[in-house]
Amino acid sequence: MRFTTPRIGSSLARIVTALGLVAGVLILAAPASQATNVAAVSAGAVTACVRTAADAALCWGYNDVGMVGDGTRTDRRVPTAVNGLNTGIQDVQAAWDHTCALTNSGGVKCWGHNGDGELGDGSLMKRLEPVGVQGLNTGVDQISLGFDSGCALVAGNVKCWGYNGSGQLGDGTRTTRRTPVDVKGLPGPVTQISAGWDHTCALTAANTVVCWGDNKFGELGDGSRTDRLKPVAVSGLSGVAQVSAGYDQTCALLTGGTVKCWGNNGTGELGDGTTTQRKLPVAVSGLSNVDSISAGFNHTCAVTNGGAAMCWGANESGELGDGTTTDRHTPVTVYKSGSGVAQISAGGFKKAGMTCLTTTGGAVQCFGANHGVHGLAPIDSHGGQLGDGTKIERLVPITVRKLTGASPANYRPDLLISKHKAAGFAGNGIYNSSGGNQTKATAMAPGGTRHFFVKVQNDSGTADTFFLVGSHTGHGFTISYSSGGKVIKNDVTKGTYFVSVPAGGERTVVITVSAKNTTPSGVSRSLKLIVRSAGDSAKVDAVKGLLKTT
Repeated sequence: MRFTTPRIGSSLARIVTALGLVAGVLILAAPASQATNVAAVSAGAVTACVRTAADAALCWGYNDVGMVGDGTRTDRRVPTAVNGLNTGIQDVQAAWDHTCALTNSGGVKCWGHNGDGELGDGSLMKRLEPVGVQGLNTGVDQISLGFDSGCALVAGNVKCWGYNGSGQLGDGTRTTRRTPVDVKGLPGPVTQISAGWDHTCALTAANTVVCWGDNKFGELGDGSRTDRLKPVAVSGLSGVAQVSAGYDQTCALLTGGTVKCWGNNGTGELGDGTTTQRKLPVAVSGLSNVDSISAGFNHTCAVTNGGAAMCWGANESGELGDGTTTDRHTPVTVYKSGSGVAQISAGGFKKAGMTCLTTTGGAVQCFGANHGVHGLAPIDSHGGQLGDGTKIERLVPITVRKLTGASPANYRPDLLISKHKAAGFAGNGIYNSSGGNQTKATAMAPGGTRHFFVKVQNDSGTADTFFLVGSHTGHGFTISYSSGGKVIKNDVTKGTYFVSVPAGGERTVVITVSAKNTTPSGVSRSLKLIVRSAGDSAKVDAVKGLLKTT
């Protein structure tokens, strides 16, 4: 990480490493009374937003500077309505510390932090609910947000506003702008724009790409590492259908369905099988028939024509969704997302990558970091950006609370607990999140060992993945977890253990509890095992084991 001059209006020093636009306590809540059908999702750094099928905006995540737009500064771990945008929007975009929406009438409204004029309303005042961007009341075709900036496509031209220290506004200066200014030197009409962290790119009507702004890693694709204050052509690139600018990498989808990327590649985000920086476009390995792309912090994702989601690059927080935290230098398929994906959005921040996708059924699933980002003003998030009601990282997709589609499956996780392997199970109380009436007790001498057997049942008619969270060792006892003869203790107590269960099927988890030799008689401990459905994150069940030394 390298720092230079702090930004205007912010104590955050400039970070010039690798974002594109870009476990804790389990919070239990009642299932949503009505599912919401979603048309599109946007993953920011520590927030995310959706446009519903009814053209409403919902957001969740960090909200201390108002990025959720509900008029408060209260963090939201589940989707929350944006004030005044319950209808009439065609797009909503989440970024670092601000959010913007494009209305059906072609106007732009923004909310959140405004230390560099990123809301475009002519002020530096943060806004807890949407305000109009000056001069953009109508006629806007598309919007895209950078770190502390925004851009709009208007009748083939581009206007940008906000921070401009690297020339990302494209007006030929490095002057920060509180209201939109014209991008200068575009080679012709523009059909699509994409703002990255500190650089911006545009797709021209001739199916070529031009970029401007920061170029330290070659993310402008002109063969240099020189910042550009006006648009320059990406070298050797034609036949482009879409462009996506990330933190300091950029990717282009070609009309033939292949993808080329350029810029930083420290974690494999260019997908060419290496970690070599590229100042010119290189092909993403093994990727074809692609329908759309999204460049995130230092990972990149794509959706194929067949509805498969594929990602590559950094994976420290599980943002690639393949069930691991292993970086991937070439594309891998997101867990259980080989079909049925409509759109994907890669976001997050360094060591806190996240990704969200929409399904063809109108549901939203997110994965990756859920613990927030700390100590980078104005962001000091305490987590919840995945929208599942928790602060627990997810290495595979989990459905965002309430956003389960127009006709969600009836997911029914169920836990049963016993002291014996084949008899005496307590439970069969669906969504018994307290563990009440699903409890077994046992006594043991100091130095003794006992077992609890927990059945993880899928009582629905649809296959599902379940996430398990259990109690930590301590207070005179050692607690271990195993499944299928494999010890899974660390996965359950420190991370999130996930298990796929077919419709009507079950898996068994064995909880082994040992009392320490030094534990005196009469000491009690209650342990809890909690399961949450990936198909519907509101569906939770829990069992309890009660321990006492004699």
